[in-house]
Amino acid sequence: MESSDPEPMQKGDRLPPIPPKLTATGLDDEGDKGQITVTKNANGEGKFIRGSEWRSQYGHVVIRVEPNSRGKGVIILSEVSDDTIPSRFIEPIKSGIRESLKNGIDGRAVVDIVIRISGGSWSHADSEDLAFKMAGIFALKDAVRKAEPIGVE
Repeated sequence: MESSDPEPMQKGDRLPPIPPKLTATGLDDEGDKGQITVTKNANGEGKFIRGSEWRSQYGHVVIRVEPNSRGKGVIILSEVSDDTIPSRFIEPIKSGIRESLKNGIDGRAVVDIVIRISGGSWSHADSEDLAFKMAGIFALKDAVRKAEPIGVE
C-alpha cells in the first residue's frame, strides 16, 4: 500500500513562498509580480548532487548576499581560491545566479543586490559546469529568502 505522505524535502526542492511581508507593498499573486530586493546580509548554500551507477555530478556553492543601493543594480563577486572552487567553475556559478536573478524568486526578479561567492567544494571526478550552475541557483534562492526580501516599486 502506497503512502499519500509527500517525500521529505531535499536540498534543491521547490521552496516555500516568500513570506507575506513581501506582499505588503501591494504586489499580489495575480498579474505582474514586480521586483524584489534584500534588506539584510545573509548567507546561502546550494548543493547539486546527482548520481547513477554510470555517472555522478557534484557542485557545492556558498554565497553571501548584501543589499545594494537603490538603482545600483547587481554585482557578483568571486572571493574563492582555486583550491576551494577551480576558476573554470566560477562562470557557470555566475550564470546560474544571473538566471535565478532574472527568473526571480516566486516570479519576482531580484534587483539591487551584491552577491559574493565565498565558498563551496568540488570533486575531481564528479564536478562539472551544470552541477555548479544549479548549485548557484539553489544558493541564491536560499540566501535571498534569509535576507528578508521586500518588493520594490
